[in-house]
Amino acid sequence: MGAGGPASELIMFIVAIIVAGSVAGALAYVTNDIAGGIKIRGEGLADNLRSDFAIINDPENIPVSGNNYTFYIKNVGKNSIPFSNDALQVFIDGKMIPPSNLTFVDVNDLPTSSLDPYEVGKIVVTTNLSSGFHKLVVVLENGKVRSFVFRIP
Repeated sequence: MGAGGPASELIMFIVAIIVAGSVAGALAYVTNDIAGGIKIRGEGLADNLRSDFAIINDPENIPVSGNNYTFYIKNVGKNSIPFSNDALQVFIDGKMIPPSNLTFVDVNDLPTSSLDPYEVGKIVVTTNLSSGFHKLVVVLENGKVRSFVFRIP
């Protein structure tokens, strides 16, 4: 009966080591999983911060030719941004402009599919606008949004 005490203490010690090892392994797995998620989220956020643009028109003097309104977009980020019907959505007064009514060109009126950093492009919108104030909203494929209030005389 004297040997039962140390044997049960040894068993309890071994169980405690196994439980501690299991908890440490689980914590290591969870910590690694969280670290991986933070890294992926951080890379996405950094990429989003490097992609930026501005609408650089004069709000009182929008270039108009018939029903074609020209809006100038400048890439003010560090990465190239896509500049096409597939990558940008354009809204005027809350209504989405169909891709068939949009033309994406550079400042020399040549078709382009992307804007490099600090490059300016033109979005030509074919629509009928009444005189007064209107709101243009441009949305990039990554969700970056810029709005612009302008006036048609």
